[in-house]
Amino acid sequence: MFDFTVRARSGFWVLQDADAGDLGAFESRDEALAAASDWVRLIDAPWPVLVCDADGEWHEMVVEPTPLH
Repeated sequence: MFDFTVRARSGFWVLQDADAGDLGAFESRDEALAAASDWVRLIDAPWPVLVCDADGEWHEMVVEPTPLH
C-alpha cells in the first residue's frame, strides 16, 4: 500500500497522502519527492511513493528520509 502519491496536475506536481489528502503543490516532480522525503523523516525508513507523470504513466519510487543536520 502506498501512503504517498505524487501526481502531475494542472502544471504542478501534487504530493498526496492517502489519509490527509493534498499536502502541497510543487513546480517540479523533484520538489514534490523532496517534500515526501521530509514527511518520511517521521517514519525514519525508506518509503515507496507512487508517481503519476503528466502522460498518465505510473512509476514506483522509493524516497529516503531527509537527514537531520
